Amino acid sequence: MKYLVFSIDDGTVFDKKSIEIFNRYGVRATFNLNSGLDDFVWYFNDEIPIRRLILKDNVDLYNGHEVASHALTHPYLDSCSEEEIIRQVNEDIKNLENIFDRKITSFATPFRTSGDRETNIIKNNCPVNNIRISCIDESMDIPTDLFNIKITALDINRAFELLPAFIARKDGVFIYAGHSYDFEVKTSFERLEEFIKEVLKHNDIKIVTMSELVDIIKKS
Repeated sequence: MKYLVFSIDDGTVFDKKSIEIFNRYGVRATFNLNSGLDDFVWYFNDEIPIRRLILKDNVDLYNGHEVASHALTHPYLDSCSEEEIIRQVNEDIKNLENIFDRKITSFATPFRTSGDRETNIIKNNCPVNNIRISCIDESMDIPTDLFNIKITALDINRAFELLPAFIARKDGVFIYAGHSYDFEVKTSFERLEEFIKEVLKHNDIKIVTMSELVDIIKKS
């Protein structure tokens, strides 16, 4: 069997459109959220506003999808002390569990700077059972270290390019990671929908959340 995960970062207003598409096709995704950045705005190319959702006002939006931690305020973890890394992750998990009234078991590192130091600190001090790091590995092999899960594609067009090789495999894991705003400012939401429809043509590919993937790997 082959498994594909959609891992979407940051919790921006554009999650609404992504979730509308995921729900249309019965697809469950993992959304990595920062509970300390409600309503925060930054500008893509200094022009397009990218606004974080107010999470407590959007609890129902994420129904049917996994909510995961992405650290409290999306810091560069490699610039943080051990104490600050632990605080960033544990406070975010506590907040998310209170907001969404569910257990949080997955974590995704912000930015592309986290290394073994950071993941080991989180593994040993925080209540997560998997970490998706911001590092690309296009092998599509099943992860052997659940605290060092790499991304297959960060761009939907690259995901399309890699998909035929994944389809040809007997087993494996494909992790698409990115942001909902990518479809607004870089490609298109139609491109996401096309990718989902192509994947769903193949009965031997199962789309799962990150926590579901971890459970499957642990049982295999």
